[in-house]
Parts: sequence; structure tokens; C-alpha cells
Amino acid sequence: MKDKTEVIKHSAAIQIQNSISLLQRRAWNILLANAYEELPTEEEHQISVPELTGALGYTSRNDAHLREALLGLMTSVLEWNLIGKDNVQVWGATTLLAQIEIEDRTCTYSYSPVLRRRLYNPKIYARISLSLQNKFDSKHALALWELCLDYLDESRNYGETPHIPLEKYRKLMGMSEDMYPLFKDLNKYVIKASIKEINDVTDFNVTVEYARNSRKVVAIKFRVRRVLQLPQAPTVQPVLFPSGDLPDIVKELMDVGLSEQDAGEIWQQQFAYVHADRRPRDVAFDYYIREKVHLLRKQEPGKVKSKTGFLLQAIKQNWTNPDYAASQKEKLQQDKSARLKALQAQKHQLEEGLEEQTSELCKQIVANDPALLETLLQAVLNESPVIRALYDEVKTPAQHYENSPIFASLVDKKLMLEYPQHFETLCTTYKEKIARVEHEIAIVHSDV
Repeated sequence: MKDKTEVIKHSAAIQIQNSISLLQRRAWNILLANAYEELPTEEEHQISVPELTGALGYTSRNDAHLREALLGLMTSVLEWNLIGKDNVQVWGATTLLAQIEIEDRTCTYSYSPVLRRRLYNPKIYARISLSLQNKFDSKHALALWELCLDYLDESRNYGETPHIPLEKYRKLMGMSEDMYPLFKDLNKYVIKASIKEINDVTDFNVTVEYARNSRKVVAIKFRVRRVLQLPQAPTVQPVLFPSGDLPDIVKELMDVGLSEQDAGEIWQQQFAYVHADRRPRDVAFDYYIREKVHLLRKQEPGKVKSKTGFLLQAIKQNWTNPDYAASQKEKLQQDKSARLKALQAQKHQLEEGLEEQTSELCKQIVANDPALLETLLQAVLNESPVIRALYDEVKTPAQHYENSPIFASLVDKKLMLEYPQHFETLCTTYKEKIARVEHEIAIVHSDV
């Protein structure tokens, strides 16, 4: 356990009926982390009691209380797919532990076969910090934190649960109907208290949204944003991007006047930032944002009182901008023409480079072998009476080669034809580069 800092936990093991205590939930996470790598091969797993208590931060000497907590895991039922996050209609249930035994300060435990299969290498899971879980004082807060982790998109550090009916939320929290029967009490002592604890002890900022039927709350939804900096004081504004490495969309939104905080929240929430009844379909988020920025930029000077207000409303309300598609098509055509021009220039440079490098290599070869130069020159003269007639004007082969572009070109061609092995590496390198450029040119031509 000394190298284990987190546990990979299947969504089914997160979205459970939370009838277990805070200590039991933390202990089960530690037991899973300890056993995880052995799940496919071993039926039983072991951990020393000192390791378990150390990982739990359990300082009490009441071993009976710990044993009772572990025993309770054998009678606690894990029922998966409560919310149906994976959209698969599979229902199942098993106990959290199949058996447990403590002998000579060593704890031996096992899971049911079906649970072992589900827990190892799950498709839908969350990574739970074993040290951070020890900071929670409420089992409701820990359960909600795990649920938020389960729905967190780590690429955006943002996530949101579906709307959870209150009866299912009570199940997730392990609460019966007679516990806080009035919603205002449930909201105050369980929902909001759990959110406050999560926001105080983790780098999450969790908010809740209520769904009502008439005026009665019937379901709740949680939004979670990782702020990447633990809150230091209520007045300190959390920093979304402490490294300064801003996503392109955030930079573009800031370029037209939005604050880093507003731009960052839009990027994190993406289409969740847009009113539910106005969200577009089959549109990339980057395209959507740039369409709204284009709408702002084409407004007449002085017409818009608040640029940031206009843009925020355009994004939230999905204000239409039919001119953007046409402008993008024109820009794409301009970009395509510019790209083709650059590629054609690149191909021409490579062809010139091959010619220059070949000429230099020919000069090196004949300079190192004057006899070869004489042989090549005689072969050229024998092929053309016209060239032979010019030969008498210069006294030596070297002078013919060095001072006459015509003789140099003819000798180089003969040299390359009769001794191709000297040029194989050079030609292959350049031809591969030219072929890649030609392939890119073909791709650009085929783009619609």
C-alpha cells in the first residue's frame, strides 16, 4: 500500500446505496486499491492491519470498532447502474465483501466473482485519492465527491451529473424516507452541507441545480468544476489556469474582452453553458464559439453598449449568425490557395536542392578521379559530332568540365547514368521529401 495514492473505482461501485458509514466507505476504497492488480488472478487478498489503519488515518485503539466496520461490508449490498450512466440496461447486486478474516494482525478478504470481474479494468470509472478521502467528516460529502469525480471530464476539468430524482439521491446517500422528510431540511443538512465540505477540503467547486414540478423540487443535478488551486480564503478568486497555458478558445474569448474567469468557465462547461433549449446539434464547440465572436465583431461601432454582455448572451442564447458559414467557406478557400502556393514553392525548392546537391557530388567524384573524367568526356564526344567540334576550343578535359556548363551537364548525366550507386542515397532522400509534398498537394486539392 505504500505506493498506492489512488484507487480506480468502477462507476457501479460509486453509485451505490450508501448504507455504509464514512469509515466503511474509506476502508473499502483502501481494500480495493490494495487488491486491484491481483483481481484477475487471486481470489483472496491480504493487507496488514497496521497498513490498513495507517492508510485510513485511524488512530483509535478500539480494534473491535474496526472489526465491526469491516464485518458490515459483508452485509452491505452493492447495486449497480442506479443512475444508468453507461446507458446499458443491466441490473446487478452483490455484497461489498464476500468474506474477511483477521489473523495475527493480517487481514484476508475476498470479493464475489462477479464483483471481481466488474472492478478490474472497468470502462467507466473514477480515480479517487486515498489521502484526500481521509479529510472528509461526512459520509454524505464523501459519497457526493465520488459521484462528482465519476462525472468529471478531466480534459476540461468540468462535469455535471444527470438530474437525479430525490428518491435515488436518498438511495445514493443511504437515507430512508423518514430522514429529513422536509426538502428544506434535506437541502440544508445534507445537500448544501456536503457541497460546502467538498468545496472546503478539495480543489472542486460544486454547485447544485434543482428541477421542479410546479414548485416542488423533484430532482437535483450537480455541476463540478476543478479550479486547480485549493481555496485559501473566501475572498480569494480561484485560478483556473495557474500555469498560464490557456486553451485557444479561452485566448480568443479574452481577446474580445472576456475575463479569464468567464472565458475559462465557458470553456469548461462548453454546451452546458448554453441554455438547454437552445443548444445546437452536430456542431463542434470551437466552431460555435467562433461563430458568436464573429457575430460580435460584425456589429456596427457604437451599436453594442457592452461587448462582453453581448457575447455572453449570444453564447447562452445561441443567437444566429448566418454570415459566419459563408465567411468560413471563403476563408477556407483562401487558406487552401495559400497552402497550395506554399507547397508548390516547397516542391520547387526541393527539386532545385536535388539538382544543386547532385552537381556538387559530381564535381567531388570527378575531382577525385581525373581518369574517370577523361573516360566520361570521351564517351560524350563520341555521341555527338557537334560537341566534338567544340572540344578543340579548350585544351584539357578539366577545363571543359569546369568552364563549360554544356560539357559539365553532359558529363554529369553520363556519370549518373553509368554510376547510379554514387547518387542512390541523395536521390532517395530528396525524392521521398518531394513525394510527401506531392501527397500533401493532392490532399489539399481533394478537400471540399
